[in-house]
Amino acid sequence: MQRRALTLVGSIAACVTLAACDVQDGQYALPKSTSTQAPAATPVAASQVQIFEGEPNRAYTVIGPLDIEVSKLTALHPTPTREAAITRLQEAAGRLGADAVINVVIGENRVILTSWGSRRATGTAVKF
Repeated sequence: MQRRALTLVGSIAACVTLAACDVQDGQYALPKSTSTQAPAATPVAASQVQIFEGEPNRAYTVIGPLDIEVSKLTALHPTPTREAAITRLQEAAGRLGADAVINVVIGENRVILTSWGSRRATGTAVKF
């Protein structure tokens, strides 16, 4: 009776292991990680992130595009400034661990459906 129980436990363990495996070319393989996220970057202080309206004269690695919007919620709030847009770009880049934002373009103030005023800024976060 005890031998049957051990055989049953072994069979269940084998089934669970095989169920977690992928079958490739008739061979069982352990599943690969399905995570598509890059390893977490070490945040950089926003004040340390440099801003370039063009390309810098040094080598860099692209982290990713940035697209932010600074808005005012009511007519009484201050109009979004160029400096506020730059600060938001620096904060977003810092969270990604970037050293700089290159090819920065800051738009003009405009009124949109969801706010009384808005200023959009785009760029590319990079690491030197």
